[in-house]
Amino acid sequence: MKNSFGRVSRNASEEIRVWLQEAEGDPCVELRVYNRSGQQGGVSLPEPEGLVVPVDALWDLIQVLEQTYDYLLKEGLVDIPSMRNLISADDPIKLHLVVDPPTQTQADSLGSPANKRREPRVPVKLSVECYLMGAPDTWPSEKVTGELRDLSSGGAQVWLPEQFPVGSRLAVMISIGELIFRGQARVVGVAPHPQDGNYRHNLQWVPMDPQVKATLSKIIDTAK
Repeated sequence: MKNSFGRVSRNASEEIRVWLQEAEGDPCVELRVYNRSGQQGGVSLPEPEGLVVPVDALWDLIQVLEQTYDYLLKEGLVDIPSMRNLISADDPIKLHLVVDPPTQTQADSLGSPANKRREPRVPVKLSVECYLMGAPDTWPSEKVTGELRDLSSGGAQVWLPEQFPVGSRLAVMISIGELIFRGQARVVGVAPHPQDGNYRHNLQWVPMDPQVKATLSKIIDTAK
């Protein structure tokens, strides 16, 4: 079992490839640097060492990386990313704004995303206001209004007339009656094409204060 998820340009001569493979009988995600060799006619050859992460540890690794990215963003050491460095596993030219659904083999190895989701989503149909953030501690003034389709304490699905890149950070406002939730979320998936003029965005909440989290829980209970 070895399936390619995609690759990211590291520099002018190297790229990082992401694979699903087995290690000692267990499914793992492998990150390995490939170097384009001039002696081999520009063919990308793998470096001898790679990072192999068991799928059971992948969630914890993602959380550590997100905390690291949040710190770098807050310190101004990185910008909100574009997707210019992401290369599809199937097409070296086409840029993907969302991870493609896993194949059946990948799903069998990793488990159903719905089953892996820690917080069940509640189907809703609510207005939502989103603001693209330039830094973690700012509340931007330009508003994008859309529709919230599902909601949980872990994330949400929103449809917006503007397409925000994966990795960007949004300030989000949701209101039901007297309940008003203001939080922040990271875009973890974006539909490549609009439907009825809107793009589907999958959001993951960033850590929030207990009071803000309690308000979100009340909105979820009200929307059920």
